[in-house]
Amino acid sequence: MENVFRVYQRFTEFILKVVLAFASIVIGLDVLSIFLEALGRYVFGSSRAFMEEFPRLLVPFVVFPMMGVLLKFKRHIGVDVLPDMLEGKKRALILIIAYSVVLAVAVQFLFAGVIAVKYYYQMGFETQTEIIFPVWVTYLPFPLGFGLLILFSLEMIFQELMTLMKLVKGVKI
Repeated sequence: MENVFRVYQRFTEFILKVVLAFASIVIGLDVLSIFLEALGRYVFGSSRAFMEEFPRLLVPFVVFPMMGVLLKFKRHIGVDVLPDMLEGKKRALILIIAYSVVLAVAVQFLFAGVIAVKYYYQMGFETQTEIIFPVWVTYLPFPLGFGLLILFSLEMIFQELMTLMKLVKGVKI
């Protein structure tokens, strides 16, 4: 079981690096776009509307995929009072419960995101921006992000299950 878990961890490590690289590129493009927008207004007295719209439309492509990465890095918003007060088996159990709740919610939001993308795809709506593209594209980060959150929350659950199994067997970690 540990070998399977190690393969899964390597897989999520790869996904983590891809998400971080993608988020870095998107944030870089956002900052560059806003800078060029400000420069254009200052130097030329005019600008292009998409330079302002572009960063706003790309923010979800950073926020939603990063949820799982933040969970893995333990940089998410959370209240750690109870896990910090507990040790050993009790701590592992409370973390398994917490990650299971995250998993359950992520599954529900994944389905909701798929339904939203499908709806906007079928409706054929387009953005009302300078550069027109389908609205469903702007909803893609939602199911993608929650799908990634499922992958990372499963990893965290398995990690805590392995910790719990070692503690139950009396093996020091």
